[in-house]
Amino acid sequence: MRDGRDDSRSAAHQSVVSLLPSRRTPRAVSTCVSSPRPATGSAKVLFLSALQIFPTRSGGQLRSFALANALQHHGIDVFVYSMVGRKSEYLSAEPSSIQTWPEGTEEYVDRRLLWFLAQYGSYGLGLPPLWIPAYLRAAAATPRELLLPALLREKLAWCDVVLADFPFLHPIFEAPSARGRLRVLSTHNVEHHMLNDRSRWQDRWARGAVRRMELGAAQACDVLVTCCQSDQEFFERHARIRRSILVPNGIDVRRFRGMEGHRDATRRALGIADNVRVLLFTASKWGPNREAFDDLLAFARSNPKLLAEQGTHILVVGSVVAEPVRLPGLTATGRVEVVEPYFAAADMALNPTYSGAGTSVKMCEFIASRLPIATTAFGSRGFRIEDGRTGFLFERGGLGPLLSRVRRIFEEAPGRLRQMAEDAYAENEGAIDMDACARPLVDALDAALASR
Repeated sequence: MRDGRDDSRSAAHQSVVSLLPSRRTPRAVSTCVSSPRPATGSAKVLFLSALQIFPTRSGGQLRSFALANALQHHGIDVFVYSMVGRKSEYLSAEPSSIQTWPEGTEEYVDRRLLWFLAQYGSYGLGLPPLWIPAYLRAAAATPRELLLPALLREKLAWCDVVLADFPFLHPIFEAPSARGRLRVLSTHNVEHHMLNDRSRWQDRWARGAVRRMELGAAQACDVLVTCCQSDQEFFERHARIRRSILVPNGIDVRRFRGMEGHRDATRRALGIADNVRVLLFTASKWGPNREAFDDLLAFARSNPKLLAEQGTHILVVGSVVAEPVRLPGLTATGRVEVVEPYFAAADMALNPTYSGAGTSVKMCEFIASRLPIATTAFGSRGFRIEDGRTGFLFERGGLGPLLSRVRRIFEEAPGRLRQMAEDAYAENEGAIDMDACARPLVDALDAALASR
């Protein structure tokens, strides 16, 4: 998973950022495996998000960003409406506005203060955003939907498809303006499962409320989208589903092309020597990433001599730490503006996670960047990673032996590692390219709209 902008970056990290053009600069579109159909404007989708999506700062935002872009690539006209902006933008008093993503998708970010207070108040209390379904249900029921924002009412009347990104947004389906529209629910996890490790009575109440809300959302939609088979099976087992579509966590696989030229400058900015092998772990502050980082930190503190002897450095990129950390054999950058230069600086990707939900977006990035991968079996879920052929598998306590094994291959057969990375890409290409992953959803939308 990935995190983005941080105004308190160190000088070294600012140097890395300066290597790249702005992420708002449109990228050239090249041929990809899914061969998306040309844009025809045949369907119009209102993509409703609770939080601002771009620039992406988490795995969830990466999925939303990739899915909206993939629909656009397939000829669907997509407008994104995000109900809450970023904290820094509220502090700088930025007004609500439309921003255009690098490939042309428009996102309206509604920065009204009341919604900000509700969202971040929920965060502060450690509660899920149950205010969102409560507000949308009440607003949709008001005469002439007057409590819904004017632009949201306008886009509901404009669209053919209403896509609620996360179950919390599903009451928008009840708005009179949404009648006759195809209703799509896009899920990222089974949300109440994410609350299972909490024991306070408030959390037990929230867990039950979220479960009821999720199942109601699944029954209210015409098309349910899940990111992994276990989530799909859960909803089909517990709710009356009209149609379910599996869309794995894909990305834009073109992001990592042409990054090789930034390797030397990025390493210099980080103070890592050319002859040191860098293992990259990208990590947001989400719980499973924090657990994995704690394991890596403990390993680095206990094994500085081993890391030095192996000529290995662990590089952790993302908001899993609030401030940069530097130890012998380990660097954690904190939140960064862009991640691609750090991929260029790396020799191998590392995924030491043991818990979580769905498939891992970071694994999509690792595979797309053609880095050889070392991962736990849990981290590889949903992907074809075979130990010794398309990657390396290890479990808790096995990182030390893995480093010794990999170091020998780097020294004796580096071509084998390059081939492993290419084989991993070939084995998983259809599962990581969001244009390909979204095709079943696009076909379902086409069929449903044609039948209407």
